[in-house]
Amino acid sequence: MIRQLAEKIKAGTRFFIGHRETNAQNNRESVGEILSSFVKEIGGRLVNVIVGHFPDRGKVEDMDVCSMEADVYTDDENIVGDVNDISGVALGNSDRESPAFPGALRLSTVQCFGKEGEKKTMTLEEIKTAVRTMNIHPWQLFSEEDIKKDREYGKVYTENAALKIEKEKHVKDMEGLKTKSEEAIKKTEISEASAHLDKLMKEGYTDKQKEFIKGRFAPATLDDLSEKNLGEYLEKEKKAFADTAKLFGVAEESGDDKDKKKISKELTIEEEALKEMGVI
Repeated sequence: MIRQLAEKIKAGTRFFIGHRETNAQNNRESVGEILSSFVKEIGGRLVNVIVGHFPDRGKVEDMDVCSMEADVYTDDENIVGDVNDISGVALGNSDRESPAFPGALRLSTVQCFGKEGEKKTMTLEEIKTAVRTMNIHPWQLFSEEDIKKDREYGKVYTENAALKIEKEKHVKDMEGLKTKSEEAIKKTEISEASAHLDKLMKEGYTDKQKEFIKGRFAPATLDDLSEKNLGEYLEKEKKAFADTAKLFGVAEESGDDKDKKKISKELTIEEEALKEMGVI
């Protein structure tokens, strides 16, 4: 919870003397603003430390306690469950006020001054040291858009975008190769299906059954041309042949009936049945 709270305290949040009835900031004097917020272990426990800048020391020198102003979520018993937005920090004097969070005290003060009219500029190394000492994170100083525009770190975003495009291309190419491979395998299976079917009908099928089944065989319409599936297909077709023969009153030819008259291959199965019945 302490880390989540620290992350919600943004640089630029203003300090005020005391609380008002509401968190409204109009017509309210700001005495300073937050520079950074971080979590640090002090005295064996984690604490949220905020660093602020106060232009007029005289207005805040006797203010040694602080209290946040925020929108919070509470349960039915008015216990705070979560903190939404921290809009400001109120300062007070411990002789007169007590903060809602025990221990919310001023840790230390630092003065910076120079000659009147002189403006001191920190060196880059001083800024780096201050940032590290105060445990300031990049996101507290810069937005993601700022980082994207950076000459060095912006490369991470552009390279990542390029890698994403390249990955999508490879995925698309792989899908294309997979489709072509599946199509090639299917074509091979279709071209070999008739020979495979003949092999499976080598024994136990009469010439009429073979002619009937092969005349109806369309391998391109079958999803599975494995031996197991072809075997199941042959059983169904054998039954279809028997049903057709019964429909036209034609007895099935047994495998041992070698002398039975063969039916012309130019006739359809219906014509063959009618011919057997002596109709044509």
